[in-house]
Amino acid sequence: MENKNSLYLVLTIILIILSAVGGYFLFNIYQDRNSSNYTSSTVPKIELIPTDTIEKTTDEDTSISFEVITPTVTKTTSIASATATPKLTVTPSPSVIPTTSKDIVLYENKEDGFSVSHTNQRIIHQDSEPSGNRYTFVNKSGNFAIHVSPTGKWSWTHPDRQFTTTLLVSGQKTFRYDIATQTIIDLQSDSKNYTLQCIHNGLESLKTECDQFVSSFQLL
Repeated sequence: MENKNSLYLVLTIILIILSAVGGYFLFNIYQDRNSSNYTSSTVPKIELIPTDTIEKTTDEDTSISFEVITPTVTKTTSIASATATPKLTVTPSPSVIPTTSKDIVLYENKEDGFSVSHTNQRIIHQDSEPSGNRYTFVNKSGNFAIHVSPTGKWSWTHPDRQFTTTLLVSGQKTFRYDIATQTIIDLQSDSKNYTLQCIHNGLESLKTECDQFVSSFQLL
């Protein structure tokens, strides 16, 4: 009798373990499916505004204090230099950007006067922000965005926005700002200001995709 009770106890424990494992896998499958179903309510907004607590940092080369910004209002990020504008080197990578035309999508927006190419793995979400229009190219690994504002207005604040020829985008001078998790590039047309933002989270594959995204940007 005691042996039977022991057998029932062992079987019960095995059944509980199997049920827990099955439930875990079902939960992961459900989460994966939901992560690809982006809607206007699930797409995170990319905010480019200063944080409530702004950390002052000094550029050793110029001794100029500047404000460090982050894409959210809950975290402050420090970088060594806000004015460095390294050259943008585009290195094609078949594993990141497929070379076949069917995998690359050309997006054109005549209202805001630009076009850009992106992978077909990204979903475009358009909405507005206080400074103008925002176009988010959604991917769960890291979103890219284009912010469009009228002349005299920008989607984010920087005290020393200087445009140089170090990187030309659509033939225009740019201002480039890099931190560990993202790259921000500003450029201007005759009537609008554009900010290209890549949330790459430090991933080399997304940095490469960002380079190609930026180089494909054209003013119409």
